[in-house]
Amino acid sequence: MSRIKKKRSFVRQYLPAEKQPSKAELLVDDESYESRKKRALEKKKKHKSVYEKEREKQLAEQPEAVKTASRGGRLADKIKALNAKNAKQEKTSDE
Repeated sequence: MSRIKKKRSFVRQYLPAEKQPSKAELLVDDESYESRKKRALEKKKKHKSVYEKEREKQLAEQPEAVKTASRGGRLADKIKALNAKNAKQEKTSDE
């Protein structure tokens, strides 16, 4: 004699009564959970990394003249030189 397996016949019977609003629609509504959650995440204090904290300390210790002179880097210097070279070539080719 074989046993009859139990069937879950009620699984697909329940359909949602209304269509659920999309995430974009929920974010537009100011009082929805989604928009409140997003606002809270934006307001949340962001902790700085150890590197950023040390960098701020070093920048605070430097005099103002050094801060403005240290802007850019090797790549920035290369780009500036290349742009100057291209501008010089354009001037010579226009004349």
